[in-house]
Amino acid sequence: MQRMTSVCRRLSSQVWSSLTMQTIAPNLSAFAASSSTTCKSTDAAEPKEEAQTTQQFSGHIPVEELEFSYSRSSGPGGQNVNKVSTKVEVRFHVPSASWIPQDIKSKLIELEHNRVTKEGYLVLTSDKTRKQMLNQADVMDKLRSIVFKAAAKPRGLTDQEIQLRDKRLAKSKEETLREKRQRSMKKQSRGSPSVGSV
Repeated sequence: MQRMTSVCRRLSSQVWSSLTMQTIAPNLSAFAASSSTTCKSTDAAEPKEEAQTTQQFSGHIPVEELEFSYSRSSGPGGQNVNKVSTKVEVRFHVPSASWIPQDIKSKLIELEHNRVTKEGYLVLTSDKTRKQMLNQADVMDKLRSIVFKAAAKPRGLTDQEIQLRDKRLAKSKEETLREKRQRSMKKQSRGSPSVGSV
């Protein structure tokens, strides 16, 4: 009886292993194929995310791509003004700047055309204080703010603003038509009198 039970157990284990190999192996291959496709899809999606992030200005300005120069400030300040170069000037070549996205570069040149030279250099100065370090921080803050201004996206109109705009346009059209009718009536009243009315 015991021998028969061990034989049954051996047969059941062999049947179970063959069944598992028949049922689980195809599922494993399907799972491997699906995992490889998901890995490929996630890998393909990563460059898109990088492309999207490169189109935004993070606020970081690499100092090594900027050119700094220092000179003496003008205006009152005592003898220290004639001794220390506290005025700070920073410039960089806008078309070759790697830290600014391409669409922001064109907008920056358009907005700050008075500060951009013919060669494409944007020049900013600061002599706000009598300390060189403070003026350097001030000119960097100016640079960051104008780049953020160029990177700002135009805000779309809300439904309420669109309705208000349409009402104003309709009102202005009605006013224009009313003024035209009044001028027309004036011109008609100025007509020369007929012979019978004299």
